[in-house]
Amino acid sequence: MNKAVHYLGRYATSQHRLGQVLARFATRKLADADAADIDAAIAETIAQCAEFGYVQDDVYARSQARSQRNQGRSARVIRQRLRQHDITNDDIDAAIDEADEHVEDGELLAAFRFAQRRRLGVFTTTSSTTDPQVLRNRHLGSLARAGFAMRICHQVLSVTNRDDAEALIDALARGETLPDL
Repeated sequence: MNKAVHYLGRYATSQHRLGQVLARFATRKLADADAADIDAAIAETIAQCAEFGYVQDDVYARSQARSQRNQGRSARVIRQRLRQHDITNDDIDAAIDEADEHVEDGELLAAFRFAQRRRLGVFTTTSSTTDPQVLRNRHLGSLARAGFAMRICHQVLSVTNRDDAEALIDALARGETLPDL
């Protein structure tokens, strides 16, 4: 329990991840103990931490979804990362919905933020010697690999003016409805 409380005091985490941390600690420090006893102690510790409210998968999922959306992550990537923590699909859906609550199109906003952060499309800083079609294909591939739908990738790359793109990001962040791009 001491190790769990110490870890939870430093990091927000899921029950699954806490179990992994405690198992790794037990492997290092309690190698001579019975494996069944250790597994039972870890399960009991996780249950107590959940009962006390120290570890809550739904709160963790909401926090991670909000943070990752602000960084420009797609819903697919967020789902994948939260599934690695054994978060239920219902909690993941609720977390993504809450992260996009005040936004008309959260996926499009995340794609624009991703493009801005990675300097894609109108945010590019490469020289003009690169063939524009080759550059567009590279940027399209980068957005697609980041988990965005092709429709959204094309919308992001169709904006030709940096000021317009920044205005779109601001409008999307405020929750305004946008005209078709």
